[in-house]
This record gives sequence, structure tokens and C-alpha cells, in this order.
Amino acid sequence: MYHKRIFWLILMAVITLTAVHPVFAHAVPDFSNPAPNAVLGESPTQILIQFNEPVVPTFGRITLLTQAGEEVTVGPVTVLDAENRTLAVDVLPLPQGAYLVSWQVLSAVDGHVTSGTYSFGVGVAAITISNEAALSAQISVWSALARWLILTAVSLFMGLFAFRLLVWNPIWRRVEVEPAEAALDYQLARTGIRIGMVALGLLAVALIFIFIDQNQKFDLLSGSNLNVWLDTRFGIIWVYRFLLAASLLFLLLLFMDVKEENNGRGGLGGWQWVVGLIFSLGLAFSAALVSHSAALAVGSNQAMLVDFAHVLAATLWVGGLCFLALALWQARSLPAADRTWLYLTLTLNFSGLAAIAVGILIVSGGFLAWQHVGTWTRLVGTAYGLMLLAKVGVALLVFFMAGINLWVIKPRLNRAYEAPDDPKSGTAVRRFRVLVVAELVVALVIIFMTGFLTDMQRAQDAPLLADAPGEATLSQQVDNLTVEVIITPALVGANEFEILITDEDGRPVADVEEAALTFTFLGQSLGSAFADAEPMADGLFHLEGSYISLIGDWQMEVAIRRPDAFDTFAAYRLEAGVGGNIRPAASGTRPLEDAAQFMILAGGGGTGAFLVLFAIGWGVTAVKAAKNEWQLVPLLVISLIAFWLGTSQLITFFTQDYTPAKFANNPFLPDVESVAAGQALFAENCAPCHGLEGRGDGPAAATIYPPPADFKSGHTATHPDGDLYYWILNGIPDTQMPAFDGKINKDDAWHLVNYIRRLSVQGRTAGE
Repeated sequence: MYHKRIFWLILMAVITLTAVHPVFAHAVPDFSNPAPNAVLGESPTQILIQFNEPVVPTFGRITLLTQAGEEVTVGPVTVLDAENRTLAVDVLPLPQGAYLVSWQVLSAVDGHVTSGTYSFGVGVAAITISNEAALSAQISVWSALARWLILTAVSLFMGLFAFRLLVWNPIWRRVEVEPAEAALDYQLARTGIRIGMVALGLLAVALIFIFIDQNQKFDLLSGSNLNVWLDTRFGIIWVYRFLLAASLLFLLLLFMDVKEENNGRGGLGGWQWVVGLIFSLGLAFSAALVSHSAALAVGSNQAMLVDFAHVLAATLWVGGLCFLALALWQARSLPAADRTWLYLTLTLNFSGLAAIAVGILIVSGGFLAWQHVGTWTRLVGTAYGLMLLAKVGVALLVFFMAGINLWVIKPRLNRAYEAPDDPKSGTAVRRFRVLVVAELVVALVIIFMTGFLTDMQRAQDAPLLADAPGEATLSQQVDNLTVEVIITPALVGANEFEILITDEDGRPVADVEEAALTFTFLGQSLGSAFADAEPMADGLFHLEGSYISLIGDWQMEVAIRRPDAFDTFAAYRLEAGVGGNIRPAASGTRPLEDAAQFMILAGGGGTGAFLVLFAIGWGVTAVKAAKNEWQLVPLLVISLIAFWLGTSQLITFFTQDYTPAKFANNPFLPDVESVAAGQALFAENCAPCHGLEGRGDGPAAATIYPPPADFKSGHTATHPDGDLYYWILNGIPDTQMPAFDGKINKDDAWHLVNYIRRLSVQGRTAGE
């Protein structure tokens, strides 16, 4: 009785501490004054940085350095708001020069330490530093290991309590238990309690790792620092987990009093197991409280609940696999017929529960990926995204093994139960046991990967994995000129473009009046950007700006105007890789980049098709996995939701986004040969309506309604190459534009597209 009173007191303390607020992840600056790369006319009196989440002011640092690396004396760090998001230091008058701000903060809620640098100038240009590239949110091995150990401990606790209550005990409710089966029941429970003690040890080690990780950055052994740390929400959750560990220890010690000869199986199915499951749920919820989901500025509560569902489903599945493997191993001593019956019954009970857990995993995982990754580019271009892809790849392997158990081994177990003397029966039993163990091992690898994934900066906030800044050099020989373009630093975003125009002898061309550049993104119909380069010297022009601003394929064209000569055009194909690097198209692409660019182009059509296929496959699997109606209903709900979302996206795609040539790529660069071929085709097939110069004033134009397009007005810039290609071959409905398919081949159609594009550029450079 005394033990129970202590137990309930601990339980109430744990429930009280559960009421904590949502947390954030990886503090990064939202605003700073002076701003990054600002050039000030006079010295600032204060350096202010506002972060996207609360930080611990005591552990915050703002340092100011000169361009030579000498530290400038500043005042102590102060807090400017009640939310502890804005830190500042006072600054004495600074002489003219460039300065570097270095900062480091500790998240008040999840213990992540982030740091970064940015520059500003007083009276002179600032040091050129990208604020995003200078941000550091490094993985801490101690923290990542702690998160892994906590997830592993939660999985073992969920397996211990949920497997017995939801899978194991229901087997024996309506059958007469033989002595050997009762002994197996007791043996499984006792072994499970030992595993629970191991999980408790893992939890304790995780708490120690967390403390070590924090103490390496801040002296927590100092009384004042420790008090500050424990006052943070992250510290509160650390205490909350400590109390949960104490409660679980007390509960496991109560289980130790259960004796087979005194309590029988009744002591292995009492209220303690339900309380243990509640404690396990509380421990799983603590993982969601320090997840990336709580960092969202909008909808953090909903996302955190989804994260909790994700953690719960994962730990229920992995923990259930652990105890399923244990039960199969310990049941191997039963008579063959009884063992086969138990294996089959366990499969029936566990497959439905596991299918529900996997369904929740997939749905919640998709939602969380959308929240924390956001774009296909960041999925394949950030460390977080690549780790997530690796995790999904390993998960697919587990799902494959689970599918073999469901679709192949389960029917064989059924046949083995009906014909126990068949030699194949023993083989089916052994293969089932081996596959479950293999599935468990791979699932534990996923838990290990998740520990590191949850310690990474989420893809939405993380910088792309760009290679080192450098330059990309492009060269094109057109007519009697060589046009060379040097792009620096050759990363998506702001770049410098140096255009050097030389003659056949390699000498700069002195009579170039104008060099105009056109930038066209080939992945979507976004129009083109035009810019006039500034003349610097004979044959040398300069341009600065963010003209290549998206990941994907680009076309850049330089239009050169000289007196008493036709305009010269030099065209180039570029690739902006997922890491942000700009390189010539001839360098080749990478599979992940190709997949990401295809999905960007496909938009809702790609995700919609995947969801519909998933819904159909999941519905078939649900019927196979469910043992009864209460399992089948939630499984089919998942399938119906996926089908509804998928069909909605497909309908939107085909009614609003799809064009017949949406996925057609122009294989020909608009070089001299291609444009010349297109011009000849245009004069023969298009000039009667559109005119020789493409102004829409051909001999037949007066009789056509609506009138032919004026290509020099820029009309074609609003359409991708694929649309022009399709209309040339198939015509345009509700107009008198005829189809030329059969009269010209597909390659000729692309040459025509390039010439029509050139007409549009010529119209712009001529000021029309």
C-alpha cells in the first residue's frame, strides 16, 4: 500500500510537468541592425540581433571584430524584449572600416546552439559575406546520440507495454491456456521487464549525454548557470524525463514482485501495464515537445501533435517488432502444432496494429516533410533533406520485408497450421522468425538515423549544400566574334557577369555599342529577364544582379549590337544545381537533381499520381492485413484520405497547369545553325501569315481572325518552348493556325521555336 501511494505521487508530478509550452528549434536571426553587408555613414551605437525563437540571454554572445581580426570592446549582452528573442550590445564610436559581427546563442527550449557571422561597413564597403552561408547549426554528436537513445528507450517501453496489452494478452482471452503456454507467458513478461530495465538505462545515459553536451558549451556545474539552464523549457523537459524515468523504475520494481506460483498470469495483465503504457506515451510526447514541429511560426500546435503521432506510431511499430521477435524466439520450444498456431495468431494480431502504425507513419511523415522541407530542391539540396531521403530508403526496405511477411509468409503459416506434418511447415516458421528479426534490425537503424535527423537544422532554414564559390566560364564563337562570359561566384543568387567580346585575332572589339542579356528559366513558364550590361572598356561589359535565381535549367543569350552590322547572338545553356552551383549544361546532371526538377515541373500532378497509387495499394494491403473491422476501418480511412487528396491535385493539375507539351524539352541550343534553319522554315511556312519579320503582317493576315501573332512584341516570352513546339505541330484550337505535323519534322519544329524566340529578342533590342 505504501508503495502505491508513492507511485501515485510520482504520477501526479509527471502529469503536472507535462503541461509545457510548445518549443522551437535552431535559433536563427530574423533581423539585425546594422543589417548584413550594410554600409553606414556613421558609427552605430548598438548591435541588435532578433532571433526567430527565444534564447537564453545568459549564454548568448555577440562579438565585434575588425577586418584584421582584432576584437573590438563592446558592452554586455542585454535583452530588449520579454520573449528573450532580441539581444543587443552597446558599441563605442567606430572608425571607418569593415567589421565582422560574430554571434552564438542557446535555444531556450531544445538546447540547440547556433552561431553565425555577418559584416557591415562604416564609411567603406563591408566584407562580402553571405549571411546564410555564415550561419552554423552544427550537429552535436552527444545531442544526436541522446535523441537516438531516447527514441530507442521509448520504443522498448512501447513494445513492453503495448505489445502485451494489444497483441499478446488478446490471444489468451478465449482459449484454455496449457501449462507450457502459461510458462511462456510468464517467461516473456519477465524477459520484457529486463528489457524495460535496459530501456531505463538507455534513458539515463541519454539524460547524461544531454547534460554533457550542454556543459561542454556552458559551465552548468556553476550554480548560477545550472539554475538558468533548469529554468528554460528545455531544462524543464529534462527534469520531466528524469521524473518519468524515476516513475518507470518504480513501476518495474513493482513488476519484480510478481511470482509465477503466487500471482499466475493475473499479475501480468493488471493496471500496472496500463500505467506503464501511459508513462511511455508521456515519454514519446516529450520527444515531440523538442521537435522541429514546435518551431513553426504558424500552426505549431497542430504540427506538434502530428509529430507526436509520428513518434508514437514509429515507437509502437519498432517496439512491437522487438517483442514479436522475442515472443517468436521464446516460443520455439512449444510443440510444433502449438507453435505454428501461436505464430499465425501473433501474425494476425500484430499485422493489423503494425499496418495502422505504418499508415500513420506515412501520412504524418508526409505532412512533416511538407512542413520542414517544403520544396523538392531543399529535399535533395540540404543535409536534412538528404538524411530524410536516406531514412525513407531504409524504411522502404523494412516495408518490403513486412510485405513479404504479409503476402508470402502469412499464407504459408496458414497452410502449415492446417498441415503440421508437411516438411514445408517448419521452413515457413523459420523464415518468418528470420524475417521478423531482419525487419527489427533495419527498423532500429531507422531509429538511429532519426536521432541524427532530429538534431539537424530543418531543410526550410538550412543553407543549400553548395560547392565552394568560384566562377563559370562560357565561350561561344558566333560569326567572326568570340563571346566569353565569366560568372562569379557562380552560385544561385547575386552574381557578376563579365562579357568579353573579341575578334578572330583575339583582340577586344572596339565598336560594340550594346551587350544585352536575356535569362530564361526552362523549368517553368516564368517569362524572361532582360538586362543591359555596362560598358567597361573596348569589348568588355559588366553586369551584376540576381538573374539566375532558381534551381534548374537556364538559357542565357547575349545580344551584341554594332553599327553597320547585323545583331550577333550568343546563346548558352546553364544548369543551376541543387546545391546552388551554376555550371555549363554540358557538365551533365545528377539523378537527384533530375528527379527534383521533374517533380517541380510536374507540380501537383506528380504528388497527386503518387497519392492515388498509394491509396489503391494501401487499400488492398488493408484488406489483407486487418484481422477484424476495427482494424480495417482506420486503415481504409487512410486510403480514402490519400485518394481524395491525390484526385484533388490531379484535377487541379489537368484543369489548370497541364499543357500537352509541358514535359517537352528543347534539345537544340539557339545557335547560328539552329536559328538559320528556323529562319528558312519560317520564310517558307509562316511568313504568309506572320510576315517575313514576324510582325503579324503577312499577305494573308488581313483575312485571318484572330490576327496572326506579332512575334516581335514579346508575346512568345509568356510561353515555354514546349507550348510553341506543340502549337507548330498541332495548330491552335479556335484559330486559323494550322497544324504542320507531317509537313515538317520534330527537329525542324524546334528550330522554328528558336527562330521565333530570336524574333522576340530582336524586337526588344531594337526598342520595339
